[in-house]
Amino acid sequence: MPKQNPFYATVGRTPAGSFRITIRAKNPKDRASGYRQMAVCAYKLAAEMERRTDVLGARWSISPQVFDQRIDVELGDDDDEQAAGRFVAKVLSDSGLS
Repeated sequence: MPKQNPFYATVGRTPAGSFRITIRAKNPKDRASGYRQMAVCAYKLAAEMERRTDVLGARWSISPQVFDQRIDVELGDDDDEQAAGRFVAKVLSDSGLS
């Protein structure tokens, strides 16, 4: 049985309308879900998102803000919001964070 991810992610929006992924611990008292492990999760997720946007040729900016346990996916004026939303959902699902 695969190891369960001690984190989950919620998706919201920034004031500018970009996607904001916030990573939270399922059990905040568990040592495995401490700040450093949460930072590792955020950086790994951001790196995976960067790899996938490169393959897609997307111009989205992936901005990890580990001190706030979040990653912003910033879209340009001409970017497809629905495609970006599907992208975010797929990456979170593949990472066991949804």
